[in-house]
Amino acid sequence: MKSAQIRFLFLSLILGLLSCDDEDNFETDIADFEDFKLTKNYYWNGSDGSGQFTYGNKVFFNTYYSDWGTYSGFAYSNIINDILYCDSAIYSSYPSGGANESKNYAVAHQFERITITFSDTIKGEEPVYVMLANTTYTALAIKYGYGYAKKFGGYSGDDPDWLKVSIYGYPTWGGVTGPVEFYLADFRSSNNSNDYIAKAWNYVNLSSLGNVKRLEFQITSSDVGTPLYFCLDNLKGRIKK
Repeated sequence: MKSAQIRFLFLSLILGLLSCDDEDNFETDIADFEDFKLTKNYYWNGSDGSGQFTYGNKVFFNTYYSDWGTYSGFAYSNIINDILYCDSAIYSSYPSGGANESKNYAVAHQFERITITFSDTIKGEEPVYVMLANTTYTALAIKYGYGYAKKFGGYSGDDPDWLKVSIYGYPTWGGVTGPVEFYLADFRSSNNSNDYIAKAWNYVNLSSLGNVKRLEFQITSSDVGTPLYFCLDNLKGRIKK
């Protein structure tokens, strides 16, 4: 066997051992919400006043405003509706259903901070990735200009409108990491054929945030009338053993 082949096999063996050793030091925690029992085409939005829900190691915060019948933070849902601009569209993913054809998913709404912490506050967690999507309510609002929302692109189609989610990590040692940014809609290109409103679930890599005790999500838009919602599924993290 040639020396180059021997070196390659030796390097592969070392990398494999290091990978196994790394995985042995961590356990995986993924929030896919499939263990939640919901009536078909229904949602939970915090109207019970509990203020949060937990899935695995992750704690999703919620503030419910009874006077307005709405919430800030996270809800969860299994509603299927990618056509109608109505109350159920607030809790509907625009791709219809959860990521990877699953049933349940989380729905975030921004009045106050959108926050996730971890049950193990000492160790925290290393976020790996998350799947993000539009709600039907937001997607149709910016596609057609419903309610207070502007039609993205304007009547000419040339307005450089955008809608994005920014994700920040708060490490166990202090400070802040990120943001990791994802555009739910982007009309900034000079070529209008490149404009889009995200219709599918999208993979977002979070590994750059490092080991954190808290995640915060911020929704921003070029238009102040845009409904500030997004859907979240399959939030994967690693916990050091």
